[in-house]
Amino acid sequence: MINLRWTVIILSGTLLVGCTASPRLSDGFTQRDVTDATPVWVAQGSRPASESEYRALLAENAPDPARRVMLDKLLRVSGAMTDRHLVTGNTVKPLVDGPGTFRAMFEDIGAARDHIHVETFILEDDQVGRALAKKLVEAARRGVTVRLLIDAVGSLNLPEAFIEYLRRQGVLIRKFHPIDPTEDPRIWRGNNRDHRKVMVIDGRIAYTGGINFADVYSESSLSIPSGSKVTDEAWRDTHVRITGPAVAQFQAAFVRMWNKDRERNDRLSAASVSHLPEHTGGMIAGAVTSDGGNEQASDIYSILIAAIGHAQQRIWITQAYFAPDDIFLAAIKEAAKRGVDVRLLLPGVSDAPLVIQASRATYGELLESGVRIFERTGSTLHAKTMVVDGVWATVGSANFDYRSFVHNYEINAIIVDHEFAGAMEKLFEVDLQQADEVTLAGWRERPVTQRAKELLGDMLRRWL
Repeated sequence: MINLRWTVIILSGTLLVGCTASPRLSDGFTQRDVTDATPVWVAQGSRPASESEYRALLAENAPDPARRVMLDKLLRVSGAMTDRHLVTGNTVKPLVDGPGTFRAMFEDIGAARDHIHVETFILEDDQVGRALAKKLVEAARRGVTVRLLIDAVGSLNLPEAFIEYLRRQGVLIRKFHPIDPTEDPRIWRGNNRDHRKVMVIDGRIAYTGGINFADVYSESSLSIPSGSKVTDEAWRDTHVRITGPAVAQFQAAFVRMWNKDRERNDRLSAASVSHLPEHTGGMIAGAVTSDGGNEQASDIYSILIAAIGHAQQRIWITQAYFAPDDIFLAAIKEAAKRGVDVRLLLPGVSDAPLVIQASRATYGELLESGVRIFERTGSTLHAKTMVVDGVWATVGSANFDYRSFVHNYEINAIIVDHEFAGAMEKLFEVDLQQADEVTLAGWRERPVTQRAKELLGDMLRRWL
């Protein structure tokens, strides 16, 4: 987004990471045998769903028997991978691009009565950033407790005067892993960034997805005519607004990050802000997180590959930064080879051009396996979503690359609901109207200069 930021990001990754291995995974994670005795990864309120309740939920969300079998296996495998549960009783609304997302957020901030928690990778001192600051200050002045957690690298350009103004107005604000040695001498931690985007209001409403607070989100990309010149102020992104019991999981994720590396007398009490919100709808949803620098396999990585490995009909992926490891690529290729309709919607232009070249380095093998690849034009694609078999979906902060899977702190919402998944598939089809398909025949004819760029991107993909 900003040259200075990307210079720091690339240099810190190159200098601090060194050679990084793929995240560790359990053997046979995609085809792990599951039985009715395998724990159910769905909760009704504060307790696991009974087997009969679980079967009813499967039938409701996957009327087609083939999809029901797929969903059952995926949920049980996911349950074996993580101790977090999806919960019933939620309403999840997809939000497209900045303007609509900010309108919904600011309205909810204006109605807040107890607390507002905001966690973001990028906060800029621009029109959008100042609009957020204004809303947070107004809330603080009427007695709402406002906590704001920003990433030190992502918000590198945010002036200290901006931060101090918020503090003087009563906003509690922290930087995650400061890279200024006068603030914290452990500057190497800046390689493990808080890339999450979370907002929780009064413990009742949660937002998450890919949208940061910056002017690149000041316009809607969907209003741009197909074939128009790329604009820097209409990034294409996806967020979600969640109400219901799943909100408690996003609240817990925020509290954990807020408390990280803090002294005991400066910690937020989870009990003081946590409760189980009332049911607001019929969707199954939850939060899946990953911790940067953790030697264990990323839960997000593992669950994504499990979803790809169990898909029977289609996998539609929208990804801003696509440069995964060989295991992830193999799972995608295997799905296409067994007849699954696998489509990748990737950016045709990006604020990180080397990542595009790393992505393109994988095109040949993916196309040969039957994967369809589309590059979106007209605006910068920044969304991170996946829909499987029209019933399982994820929207979040995690990119499909080494940085998200190994180095960053990330959070994704998982939603199991055929209506929500259907809406995400329709959105995917809308995006395809502003995308160019990459064909195998055409790709084989690309010039030598393009191949050289891909080679460089592929060499650096572990550090981008």
